[in-house]
Amino acid sequence: MNRVYMLNQKIDRAYNAAGKAMQDVFSVFGRLGMKIIPGFSKDAGKLFKALDIPFMACYVFFKAGKGDFVIYSYPENHIKIKLLGKLKKVKGFKLVCFVNDLNSIRYGNFEDESVKAGIRDELYYVGCADIVMPPNNNSEKLLREYGVTGRMIPVGAWDYLLSDNQTAPYEKHGDGKWKLAFAGNLDKSAFLFELGKVKGDDLSFELWGSITKDINELPCNCVYHGAVAPEELPRSLAGCHFGLVWDGISVNTCDGGLGVYLRYNNSHKCGLYLASGIPVFVWKQSGLAHFVAEHGCGYAIESLDEIDGILNGMSDSEYEKLIENTEKTAQILRRGGLLESAYRKMF
Repeated sequence: MNRVYMLNQKIDRAYNAAGKAMQDVFSVFGRLGMKIIPGFSKDAGKLFKALDIPFMACYVFFKAGKGDFVIYSYPENHIKIKLLGKLKKVKGFKLVCFVNDLNSIRYGNFEDESVKAGIRDELYYVGCADIVMPPNNNSEKLLREYGVTGRMIPVGAWDYLLSDNQTAPYEKHGDGKWKLAFAGNLDKSAFLFELGKVKGDDLSFELWGSITKDINELPCNCVYHGAVAPEELPRSLAGCHFGLVWDGISVNTCDGGLGVYLRYNNSHKCGLYLASGIPVFVWKQSGLAHFVAEHGCGYAIESLDEIDGILNGMSDSEYEKLIENTEKTAQILRRGGLLESAYRKMF
């Protein structure tokens, strides 16, 4: 029987849910039989930190063998990845890379040669794997363009593990405002302060997350609800009719480093909204646009100004169908269905 091991990773609890994404990965893979390779936390003393890499190497050498799989998530310590690459040649296991983030892409200008060099450097360590799990089809294409040759298993979107009692019942839209949820690290979402320019008197942007900027500077069509723990957030979203997956500095398109990053990254907030039973608006050029179209759980748009026209032209039956499709998708994400599918495709 094939055994599966995965490098341990310190996961922080955060009100922007940065930690929940990888917590869910470990939960789903663990449920399917994956064993965690023990490691020392970043808070450990100097002695334990010095022993971390030798301990990992010994564990993998004595535990993993021919036909087994060893998974590392990226970003990861480059020395560990190189060492795993050498160990796989000796032991004959398959090395698997789960791509969480690519920081060289997140803030970079693709026309800058130094950025391209940074991407090549990062993707070298992704490409050490025999099997790569990129976020989506767009990121798979990018990895191929930069010479990554391993077998690709795109995940599609982030799962968001929830029990049924962590979600709120669906509330039908009445004659009032359309409420659009936006949750996450609000400080990095500069476009929020431009939402007053978006067309539509019936739009209300409901915001959750940590922010250090003055909330009084937010436009009048924004309502700030504070920071909420990831496991409590789905119930807090009750009454919202759509979730917004957007980034960058503009309401007209997703631009800037963080905006462009949506082409290749699966925003975790999309999984949050869908698992909560809320359909989404995503950027048409984002890596999630294909997933949303395929599952009929939202709309892909080029500009936030398109939202008002879509909502005004939507019939009650069309919205009910959207909610029905979203609930079907939610059932998949709440149990980790996308991660499970990717995991099983390794074999």
